[in-house]
Amino acid sequence: MALRPLKSFFPTADELLQQDLPTLGGILLTHLKSYEGLNTVCQQGGLNRGYFRAMLENRNVGLGPLSKEPEYSTLQPDVTKRMMEAWNWLERQGLLIRNDQQTADWFIISSDGEKLIKRNACFERWEKLGLDRVKSDLANNQGRRTRGVGSTAEELDWAWEWVRIRENKPPAKPAVASQWMVIAESRLDELRALKSSRFDLRKLIRLCEELNVVSREECHFATAALTRALVDHVPPLFGKKNFSEVANNYAGTKSFREAVEHLDRAAKKVADGHLHTQIRKSEALPTAQQVNFASGLDVLLAEIVRITP
Repeated sequence: MALRPLKSFFPTADELLQQDLPTLGGILLTHLKSYEGLNTVCQQGGLNRGYFRAMLENRNVGLGPLSKEPEYSTLQPDVTKRMMEAWNWLERQGLLIRNDQQTADWFIISSDGEKLIKRNACFERWEKLGLDRVKSDLANNQGRRTRGVGSTAEELDWAWEWVRIRENKPPAKPAVASQWMVIAESRLDELRALKSSRFDLRKLIRLCEELNVVSREECHFATAALTRALVDHVPPLFGKKNFSEVANNYAGTKSFREAVEHLDRAAKKVADGHLHTQIRKSEALPTAQQVNFASGLDVLLAEIVRITP
């Protein structure tokens, strides 16, 4: 990774000095991360606070050649003070932690700090793509085009957070244990614990995770589409070719058959209606009640947990 100077984030000192500490702390983490491999501020012992200050002040401490003048010229002392305040803020938040295997001013980036760096990198990528493209992709394509390879459901949450920030909307309420979700977290934990020798369950788990995200964000078209995708995905687990065969021929209990028959009849038709109906003179948009098939999905997933060796 190439060093990212502070001026690549804030071209002028005035712009940097106007930032609040959470914003500046996030930028500082990314800046510090870019020192990795350069053997200056970041070495085997981690990040050295004294060396970082010396780099800000353009002061020689044996770390190699210096620039002709400080990065922000005559305003550098003010910038240095503010950046050290940001460093202290990172420490207080537990994003920078002391390396207890070293003496003096050696620090490492915590797990939460690494997560913040990843989140900020996503924000930068979405800024380049633009609000309209990201928002459209999230609503209609589950964010496949705007997320990176190997992305997680967590990135979907970050993407919606970024959209709300750009639209100046209040943050969404965080998910808590008591908050209703289409797929219960306890059921997701059971799915994640399964070890099948015949099937790769990662896509099934991801579909469930993304279904929770879009339903929480009131993306009703996406909720209907993901519900349809989920029921179309699972028939081989029951030894069937399609979901209608699961509904009609699988030797489950009466309650299971009734639940999956409802999914086969209603959930698929609701999704098909939204996915395949072309533009018309007037529309009635879906509601949360229309696309809520949580109980049937839970019965379906519970059976998958039960029968998967």
